Amino acid sequence: MARIVRHNDESVREGYIRNGGKEVKLFISALKAFQCKNSIVMAQRKHLDDFLRGRIIGRLECGRTQLEVSEELGIAQSVISRL
Repeated sequence: MARIVRHNDESVREGYIRNGGKEVKLFISALKAFQCKNSIVMAQRKHLDDFLRGRIIGRLECGRTQLEVSEELGIAQSVISRL
């Protein structure tokens, strides 16, 4: 299984993952996608602002699923389910 081994904190433009014995360089967009898909992102606790909360609720009221909304906005599905 691949895992993140290090990334550049200053500009956060690139990062590295280790897959087996091989270290692979990724640009930040790919690194973020890798983190989200593999649930490696460390939990960061922060309150949702009113605008974002309204966007989430509006999308749910339009008939979108919690999973669709979470993927569109980059927020964990468990957070959306608590609204």
